Amino acid sequence: MKNKKLTEIICRRYCRYYKDGEEDLLCGTYRYPTERYPIGELQRVPEGIIPDFSRDTYILDEICRKCEFFADGCDFREGNPGPPCGGYCIVEWLRNQSCKT
Repeated sequence: MKNKKLTEIICRRYCRYYKDGEEDLLCGTYRYPTERYPIGELQRVPEGIIPDFSRDTYILDEICRKCEFFADGCDFREGNPGPPCGGYCIVEWLRNQSCKT
């Protein structure tokens, strides 16, 4: 079950695939940041970030391959037009920030 505050940060802000009433569906890029980062750090991720795909190999190997949506058909990974899920943007931004220090 999703945490309401985290759903606001990850899903509502960034994920074009999110729909109300899907609180029981947890994609890999929702699980990953919520398990590794405190909510305060997730809240400071700026709105409007656009992925540059600089961490795509890491995200694919560590997150996407373990995601139930990947197995069932991820639009982004299948090459369909459109952005990756919202959590992807957040994970990439956080990983890029940690590499700067």
